[in-house]
Amino acid sequence: MIYFLLIIGFIIDGVIVLGLMTLFTKMKKTEELELRQKEVAAEIEDLFSSYLLELKEENKRLEGKLVQPVKTETAFREHETANVREDYHPPEPMETEVLYRPSRSFQVISRYNSGVPIERIAKELNIGKTEAQLILKFQEKN
Repeated sequence: MIYFLLIIGFIIDGVIVLGLMTLFTKMKKTEELELRQKEVAAEIEDLFSSYLLELKEENKRLEGKLVQPVKTETAFREHETANVREDYHPPEPMETEVLYRPSRSFQVISRYNSGVPIERIAKELNIGKTEAQLILKFQEKN
C-alpha cells in the first residue's frame, strides 16, 4: 500500500512540475509579446513625429512661396485699367422664372404633419415607405 501511495505521489508531483513548466513558458511568451508591442508602438510614434516634422517643413516652404508683396492700390488700378477692353460688355442676366421645389424631406414632414398616412405619402412622392419613416425619425431626433 505504501508503494502505491509513493507512486501516486510521484505522478502528482510530475503533473505539477509539468503544469508549472507550461505556465512558465506561457508567461515568457506573453512578456516577449508585450515587449514587441512596446517596440512597435515606439516605432509608430517615431514615424508619426518624423512625418509631422516633414509636414511642418513643407508648410513653411509653402508659406514662403505664397507670401508675396502686396500691390499698392494705385498699381492695382493701373494694372486693372490697362487690361480693360472698351468693346467688352458683360452678359445680361437671363430673366428666367426660378421654380421653387421643396426638398423631399420637407414634403414628407409637411404631409405627415397634415395627417396623411405614411403609405400614401410614399406613393405620392414615389419613394419607399421605409425611406419616409426614416425621414420622420430623423426629424424627431432634431
